[in-house]
Amino acid sequence: MKKTIFMMVFIALFFIVSAQAQLLWKVSGNGLSKPSYLFGTHHLIEKDQIKDFDKILTLSGQADAVVGTMQAKMMQGAMMQGKNIREMISADDYMMVDTELKQLLGAGLEQLGTFKPMMLQAMYGVMVYLKSQNITKQPEGVDILFQKKAKENNKPVIGLETIEQQTAILFDSLPLNRQAEILVKSVKEKQKGIEQLKRLNEYYIAGDLKKLSELDNEDDDMTAAEKKQMYDNRNNAWMKQLPTLLSKQSCFVAVGCLHLSGETGLIAQLKKAGYTVEGDENK
Repeated sequence: MKKTIFMMVFIALFFIVSAQAQLLWKVSGNGLSKPSYLFGTHHLIEKDQIKDFDKILTLSGQADAVVGTMQAKMMQGAMMQGKNIREMISADDYMMVDTELKQLLGAGLEQLGTFKPMMLQAMYGVMVYLKSQNITKQPEGVDILFQKKAKENNKPVIGLETIEQQTAILFDSLPLNRQAEILVKSVKEKQKGIEQLKRLNEYYIAGDLKKLSELDNEDDDMTAAEKKQMYDNRNNAWMKQLPTLLSKQSCFVAVGCLHLSGETGLIAQLKKAGYTVEGDENK
């Protein structure tokens, strides 16, 4: 009886949330005894902007495990050894970046110049986003909320990458000089970035994965080959782990929304592997 009630609640919750935008996907079939779920996250969005988020959070707590990328401090891996960004960019660009960082972060390159440029770009991007949205404090990521819910329910939280692997992908995939070019371009094209962030929020809240993917393709900060390292290679690595994880227990898999769409996205790859993934990503 308890099992029947549990399944009825589980199914009801799925139909409630699946009526909203397609950020949530049900994964079944291919020999799975219980369905799992795939959710596309936005690391800076406030949970209140996601329709029916409390119901989705409850659904995540009913899975046997929460799976995703582990959010953690990576300061040590983000520091350069014996190098400074001053050596990588022109004096004019140095002054421009320094001024912007002072305005947004309250500290300039004199204090931050030994951070790897991609770390500086991440810090800069977060502050530009928060200011453009009139947010005074960075929201707690929904990834963290899912992981906390699992721990509250004494469920395991499984990382698809180690902290060392994440650090290497984010801060070591590109040469430092190339990272510096990307940082300078981002600062120079600040207004363009703000407009893209507005569209990012609009498409995410609407759950429009197709438009999110198109927006990412428009973003020319990184080349297609560089984006492949950031998205496709990671998706492929995760797909080597997910079938085993899904076969062992029901999982609530929460990863960045851009990892879901496209030919190499997790939705397409799971379908190709024989799973039924419910939802229309072109909706």
